[in-house]
Amino acid sequence: MIARLTSAAKYRDIHPETIVDLVRREGRGTGDPTELERRVRARLHKVAALHLLTARPPALRRAVDRADLDDPQGRRDWCRQMLGGHFSTAERLPDLDDFYPILFGLVPPPRTVADLACALNPFTLPWLRQVSEARYVGYDFNASFVALGNAFLARTYPDCEVQHEDVLADGRPVSGDLALLLKTYHCLEGRRTGAGQALIDRLDCRDVVVSFPTRAMNGRAAVFVSRHVEELSALARDRGWRFSRASLASEELIAIHKG
Repeated sequence: MIARLTSAAKYRDIHPETIVDLVRREGRGTGDPTELERRVRARLHKVAALHLLTARPPALRRAVDRADLDDPQGRRDWCRQMLGGHFSTAERLPDLDDFYPILFGLVPPPRTVADLACALNPFTLPWLRQVSEARYVGYDFNASFVALGNAFLARTYPDCEVQHEDVLADGRPVSGDLALLLKTYHCLEGRRTGAGQALIDRLDCRDVVVSFPTRAMNGRAAVFVSRHVEELSALARDRGWRFSRASLASEELIAIHKG
C-alpha cells in the first residue's frame, strides 16, 4: 500500500515518511486493507492540501527559470505573482509589506530562520531581507515546493535553501534562532491532535512564531483560532515561556519566546 501510494501521480511529490506515518496511524483503527487505503487517501487529501495550489507546478517552475530577477522592484513584483499561485500566500499579499516588520517586532533579531511547511513562502524573501539578513531555511514535505523554492533561492539568495522533510513524521530536530509555523499549526492539529504543540515543544529554537488566518477559505471568521491560541498560551505558561501577539488584517501572529 505504501509503495502504491508513493508512486501514485497525485502523491509522488509527498515525502514517503508522510505516507508511512499516515498508513501506520490509520492502520490502528482498522484491519481491513480496503478500508485502510480509503482512510489514508482521505487523510492524504487533507494533509497534502493540493487544492490550495492554484497554479500548476510545471508552469511555476518555467516562470522561475525565465524570470528576470536582477532588478529589486521587478523581483518583488514578480514574487507577488508567484505568491498568488497558492491560496495561503495569496491571502497574505495585501499585508505583505507590513508582515515581516510586524513579525520581527515580536522577537529579537535572528541569525537563522527555520520556516516549517513553507510551501511558496520562500518567494517572500525580498520582504524578509528588507528587515533582516538572517539565513533562511525552509522545510516542506512536498517535493514540488522544495524544487521551486531552491530554484528561486539559487538565483537570488544562495545562502538560503529549502529541505525536503516532513518535520512532523520523521521527528528530526529543527534548530535555529527563529522558527516560523505560518498558518500551519491548525493543519498539524487536524492531522494528529497534539502534533502542533509537540512540534513546538521539541523545536531547538529560541523563538517560535505561529500564525493563523483571520478568515476561513469560505470568507467567514476563522472561529477555530481562539481555541488554538488558548492551547499555545497554556503551553507557554506550563513551560515558563513568554508569549506575545500581533494582528494583521489577514493574519494573527503568536510569538512564543523559549530562550
